[in-house]
Amino acid sequence: MTIRDALLLRNATVDTSFGVVTLRRPSAADVIEAMDVSAKTPNHLYAHLVWRHLLDETGAPAFDSLERVLQCDGPRVLEIGRAAERLYAEGRD
Repeated sequence: MTIRDALLLRNATVDTSFGVVTLRRPSAADVIEAMDVSAKTPNHLYAHLVWRHLLDETGAPAFDSLERVLQCDGPRVLEIGRAAERLYAEGRD
């Protein structure tokens, strides 16, 4: 990752315990939305991050709704959600 990748919102590839996934980097609007979700429904934050950031092999969003993500395997949602959350901290150091 470079600061340029983060600022230009270039997609990120992330290794997980079950394979490589592609995540859309967060915009300023995503930060505001995530803060709102975290305040109102913190138990859904990781599912929300998966819904908003996980991309399929064509580069399109992998899920069309939060409800679909909530029906998925919990440990995988947590792992991908944590990876997406780390993208929000890029460039801080």
